[in-house]
Amino acid sequence: MGTDIKPPTSFWIVAVFALFWSILEIYFSSFEIDLLEENLTVEEFDNMQSLPVWYIAVFMIALFSEIIGIFMLFIRQRIAAVFFAISLITLLFIEFYWLFIIDIKKTSVVFSVIIPLVVIAVAAFLYVYSKRAAKKGWLK
Repeated sequence: MGTDIKPPTSFWIVAVFALFWSILEIYFSSFEIDLLEENLTVEEFDNMQSLPVWYIAVFMIALFSEIIGIFMLFIRQRIAAVFFAISLITLLFIEFYWLFIIDIKKTSVVFSVIIPLVVIAVAAFLYVYSKRAAKKGWLK
């Protein structure tokens, strides 16, 4: 039986930030269609509406693996890193598809560059942080 290493306060701050981030992602995803409908041409919006079912499935995998990873952080389980890795890989796939297949680049800088980069950066941070937390013994 090993010793239980208590994580620092920063660990809990990151976990709460991750939960807040996930809630924001869910909230804004629910309004994304309306926002895009207002800002896209009819042709661009129809193109976006015709997303394949697998795209939505991959999006759901990304979202739920991130949520499970956050839950695993709160209960201090090593498997959090695996869920964050799944989330990162699926988010990379989604964002590249969004940028290059859907070709959202013409629409706005916020939708085409800023949001995808922030989403990928946060997913990468959560993955790296959870790996580091496991290595330091904060996760069991």
